[in-house]
Amino acid sequence: MIIEKHEDRCFRSCGGHSHVRKNWLGSVVFPFSALLQQSEFSDQIDVLQRAQSFKKNCKAVFPNRRITTTVFNDEGIQILVTRYIKALNPPQQLLDIFLHDSNATLDLIARFVSLIPIMPDTLDENDDFDIWMTSERCISLAIGSKEEHAILLCNFFLYFGKKALVLLGTSVLEGHVAYVLTQETDEYLLWNPLTGQSYKQFDPFCPLQSVDCLFDNENVWFNIQQNNTPMAVHFDYSKESFWKQLLPKNFQGRHAQSIQVAGFPIQMPYTDIQSVIDAIYQTGIHSSECPQTEFALAVYVHPYPNNILSVWVYLASLTRQQ
Repeated sequence: MIIEKHEDRCFRSCGGHSHVRKNWLGSVVFPFSALLQQSEFSDQIDVLQRAQSFKKNCKAVFPNRRITTTVFNDEGIQILVTRYIKALNPPQQLLDIFLHDSNATLDLIARFVSLIPIMPDTLDENDDFDIWMTSERCISLAIGSKEEHAILLCNFFLYFGKKALVLLGTSVLEGHVAYVLTQETDEYLLWNPLTGQSYKQFDPFCPLQSVDCLFDNENVWFNIQQNNTPMAVHFDYSKESFWKQLLPKNFQGRHAQSIQVAGFPIQMPYTDIQSVIDAIYQTGIHSSECPQTEFALAVYVHPYPNNILSVWVYLASLTRQQ
């Protein structure tokens, strides 16, 4: 601190003297974790800018094809679409119906997703401003957009170990659509999450008219093939001559954490405490690799005559996002 002192009561000349004084005015502390978060925030800004530039370049080549790289979540935060994809377990009641028939289980899961009411398109279908809910939010509200239906179905399929991606394109009957693409042993299947139906790639009755964009939990691919009809498309998105990818393989922000919340209820007859504990461990919800995972647990027991009890256990795992 520098203090200047002026002599005012002098007639011939005025002089000034400067005094240097050290006064403690306060301090500002920056936690190291805050610096790390600032670095992560900068990385996210770089990824979002890269996504916008990628979309602009794709639109310059094929202006009529759909491409969505970022959306806004229900908190108004802009994020990559890849963060919506994560393996999620379907309701246990559906899994118990077909214990030994995986194909029948997939059909049932697709039917379940199709029963969720569709949210009407209230915004202009130009993919410039989208708000997407998480799969958990979609189920809790019992409503969802076309894209949210596809994301939910894709996440359920990933739970069964399927190779699944969300497909954006157009349909003869529905206009802009979102399908789920699954890779089988020797073919590709196209799933309509609004009807629960699946079509083989070369099925002439498939209403899908164009295949424009794919995305999963790691990347976004834009179709740069001249013919984008399902029968003519090469779905091998590892081929750079067919698909233009948003993030390179060695990109640091490639593996951003998902925004989905994992949770489900367990309903079972009560026999003893150990049987309930075993049922919880069998879900595998406790085996999280993230050290900051938080868990929620609630238990409800409903009594019936003759000392018969029904136990409801609600489980959820939450991972805090930066």
